[in-house]
Amino acid sequence: MATRLERLRGLWRSEIREVGNETRLLAALAFLITWVITRFITHFLLSRSGGGGLEIGSLHVHHMVFGLVILLVSGILDVRGSLRRTRAVLFGIGAALVLDEFALILNLADVYWKPQGRESIDAVVIFGAVLAIAIAGGGFWRAAWRELARGGRAVARRT
Repeated sequence: MATRLERLRGLWRSEIREVGNETRLLAALAFLITWVITRFITHFLLSRSGGGGLEIGSLHVHHMVFGLVILLVSGILDVRGSLRRTRAVLFGIGAALVLDEFALILNLADVYWKPQGRESIDAVVIFGAVLAIAIAGGGFWRAAWRELARGGRAVARRT
């Protein structure tokens, strides 16, 4: 008789991995968890000391910098085997760190705690919605893309 954990593993394989949604789901989970933790830490630092973060001399290093480095690393990882999962998680973490400071990038000013900082929340919500659509669509989006690409090649061959 299969244990509950074995049944859950089987469900993960059949409902997530075999339909091609594993890396998207891992990226989305890493994104959500990282963003929530980041927001918690930044609010904690604000209430504790009026701000904070990493200071090197007089330079304040924003967490967006770490996000960019993580995104760049995830982009150069080989995508075979289990590294696909690692790459997806790193991508989600990096995207969360960058988008949490999207307003800073957009305004070229430190507006994290100002009204314009809301633009970061908007960016996170939009990206989260795109991730949800990608996960929900699963194989449909790949099949639709292949169909559209095949149709384009067929037209190109006829001319």
